[in-house]
Amino acid sequence: MGLFAYVTGGDRRLAAPLMGSVGARMAGLELSACLEDAAAHLAALAALADSFAPDILFPIMDLTLEAEALGLPVVFPENGVPSVAEHPVSTPEDLERLALPDPLQASRMPLFIEVAEGMGEIAPALCGAYVIGPLTLAAELAGAEEFAVRIITEPEFISEMIAFSLEAVSGYAGMLAARVDVVVILEPTAVMLSPDHFSSFASPALYDLCDNIRGSGACPVLHVCGDTAPLLVHMADAGADGISLDSQVDVAKAAARIKPDQLLMGNIAPVEVMLEMDAAGVRNACENLLADIEDIPNFVLATGCDLPAATPRENISAFMQTVRRRP
Repeated sequence: MGLFAYVTGGDRRLAAPLMGSVGARMAGLELSACLEDAAAHLAALAALADSFAPDILFPIMDLTLEAEALGLPVVFPENGVPSVAEHPVSTPEDLERLALPDPLQASRMPLFIEVAEGMGEIAPALCGAYVIGPLTLAAELAGAEEFAVRIITEPEFISEMIAFSLEAVSGYAGMLAARVDVVVILEPTAVMLSPDHFSSFASPALYDLCDNIRGSGACPVLHVCGDTAPLLVHMADAGADGISLDSQVDVAKAAARIKPDQLLMGNIAPVEVMLEMDAAGVRNACENLLADIEDIPNFVLATGCDLPAATPRENISAFMQTVRRRP
């Protein structure tokens, strides 16, 4: 069954907050430990599954994984989000020196494949995974500011970097897709593109990556952070089965700009609502959004992006309960 049919064929809305980091805190584990050990990571996800039973269980989000597999150094702050420390690619020769990763051996890729393998035993419903988008990985190789400049000054080199990045993530994405139900492509750098640049630089690689994920057994969903309203039509044409929206986007308006058989996910604010409000505020925000999309069947209530680790448990419970009280 396809993702659209699964979402629209039930008797209630589905709820899938992106909350992997919260699971680490609930399990009493350091975030870095979960990102470096499959058993710890699965323990964190089991805490989420047991407490909230989300309709799609997602792992802890890590946007450094694929860059690290290419040899880039990664910094793990104490109980914080890891980041890429260096951006070594500034010439075609630098790019040629990078070796494509073997997903079964490179850095922490095998660990995340093991997590994907083990999630089926703890997930209450569907299992999800994340893979970095080719454009965002290319930006990590060059540095975001340099990347943005070179889109204008050296578009051919940028295209080469994106093609390399696509090849670097495709094997890993396929292995995840063979083990889970949904693979979310994280492409945050794309928000800085114009619609024309998105079509020229992001769309072709995304289309190929979506085909690879779908052909390997999972449903691809595209997530771009920030206000993506100007890009929605192009995101919908990039080959994904679903679009995940950040909190700045009007979901009802977005629904009119995607394809009729695509899924929409989103888009409760992770910080302003889930972290900073109380449970009553969370319920009110969820009720308001559900009322806005009442006539949109192809919608899964989710958070606009990954929840901060300090998000109160009672707020996540309020999120889940609000969905389950409504048809």
